[in-house]
Amino acid sequence: MTAFDTKELVTTSERNTLRYNTGFGEVALRDDRLLSFPSGLLGLPICTVFGLSRMPQSDESPLLLLQSVNDPSITFLSADPSVLGLRYSDEDRKKAIKEVGFNPKDTQMLVILTLYQDGEAGYLTANMRAPILIDSAQRVGRQHVLSNKDYSTQQKI
Repeated sequence: MTAFDTKELVTTSERNTLRYNTGFGEVALRDDRLLSFPSGLLGLPICTVFGLSRMPQSDESPLLLLQSVNDPSITFLSADPSVLGLRYSDEDRKKAIKEVGFNPKDTQMLVILTLYQDGEAGYLTANMRAPILIDSAQRVGRQHVLSNKDYSTQQKI
């Protein structure tokens, strides 16, 4: 499987752009590239519209920002797990896509990342247990809890 292709999902144009100041810098989201999350995210059912953005001032970073449009104070660091050296089994991936009802050809998976500070050093963890699935053709996303308990909610990267 190849890395997540963000060309169609990540915003780049200035036309009809929403701007947000995040803890990572300013992000611009084109309104025709927003993603609908009908059920919201776990614990955030009212956040139903998000945009994906590259990290500000870093087009080369594999990390993405998942920005809530409903609540501008909510921004998640995210990434395609494969660019982080993480992987889902084909069986678990297929099962998750089937359970959310997406077309496998149009579905991408992202993981939400958490940055921890441990003294002067920091580290990232990935929530592998509840990935974000995005149907790029329909521009719909869902966070899905996998039934396989072998995946951690805090997989150290």
